Amino acid sequence: MDEKNKEKIWTPEFLGYGISSGVFYVVQYIMIAALPIVITMSYGGSAFDAGLAMTCFQIGCILCRPFAGELIDGLNKKVMLLASTGLFFLITAAFNYAPSVNYLFGYRFLQGMLFAIGTTAVAAVAVLVLPKHRKGEGVGYFAMFVNIAMVIGPFFGLLVLDAWGTQALFIAVAIIGGVGFYAANRKPLPPQLAAAREVSSKGWSIDRFLERKTLPWALMGLFMSFTYSGILVFVPIMLTAMGVGSMASYFFVIFAAIIVITRPIVGRVYDRYGSAWLIYPGYAVFLAGLCVLSVSESAWSVIASAPVLGLGYGAIAPAFQTLGVEVAPSHRAGAATATYFLSMDIGVGLGSAVLSSVIAHIGFNGMYWLNTMVAVVGFLLYHFVVRRGQLRKV
Repeated sequence: MDEKNKEKIWTPEFLGYGISSGVFYVVQYIMIAALPIVITMSYGGSAFDAGLAMTCFQIGCILCRPFAGELIDGLNKKVMLLASTGLFFLITAAFNYAPSVNYLFGYRFLQGMLFAIGTTAVAAVAVLVLPKHRKGEGVGYFAMFVNIAMVIGPFFGLLVLDAWGTQALFIAVAIIGGVGFYAANRKPLPPQLAAAREVSSKGWSIDRFLERKTLPWALMGLFMSFTYSGILVFVPIMLTAMGVGSMASYFFVIFAAIIVITRPIVGRVYDRYGSAWLIYPGYAVFLAGLCVLSVSESAWSVIASAPVLGLGYGAIAPAFQTLGVEVAPSHRAGAATATYFLSMDIGVGLGSAVLSSVIAHIGFNGMYWLNTMVAVVGFLLYHFVVRRGQLRKV
């Protein structure tokens, strides 16, 4: 980078990595919203198969997430960026060649592995190219690409699927994956930034990858992501069963838009009044949204739950994540973040598998009642165990 660009955030490199990060999440949110419908409608699969596809993705993430940071730091970052974004593009394109649902399971597993490595890689190099005194501001801007992906991914995917069908959907995500590959590698990292870190002689230890002090908050993240999986994976199938699958796009746009709109307010409340002012009312609102889903008999009642669920989840999830990072020493922020995200990967994968089995026996409304009870258990765990345990340490 030249002297003129040293203090700029929006350099071509940073913009490219931001776009590439957004592409990873756009593809993922398209798959979350649209693939369950593809599996049940185009491949003749069941709700269990749809949940299993999500579980395969999460298993891939879980296997790679703890080691992604070490892998990226220990190898040349330019090579890792090229390999992870390139392979992610190829696996995404491979969905066009899936003669049976079993192929989709395999592709989702590989996609999960590359998602864990690729998202970590683009985030790591994005921080490297930021000016030293503007890294905090830059990281905030970088997160916007994920927020935007959450809004447009489900809407775009379901729109394409409804208008042109499965083949068009898979072609579209392949093209999007290609855009991410190009954006990440258009301007190569300078050699001094891409160089691998010297190998440590300390040997392997679980503490190199996970932060023990974050585990209580990671447990809360697991409960939240378990219930969240019931929304992500099964709302599109529920609406399809009602004969209005295309309306799932509106659900996710409203859900994500509420999270994005309220995020600045959530941050200010957290900084000024503390996490409890978000978590207690957030849980009350989130539980109310789950109750609405539990009694929904029409598409409009499902859509009506979206802003309520978005408001509740948007208050709770960032509070737990921030608490999980704050309890760790500053030099362990990366390990703390990885610990929290790993718990979310496990929660989404576990929820997808368990709740898909439940639907076959008690239906969608029964599943959402069970999901509500899981959320209640999570709240009680927070109030009586996790929060009190943290207060005793103060």
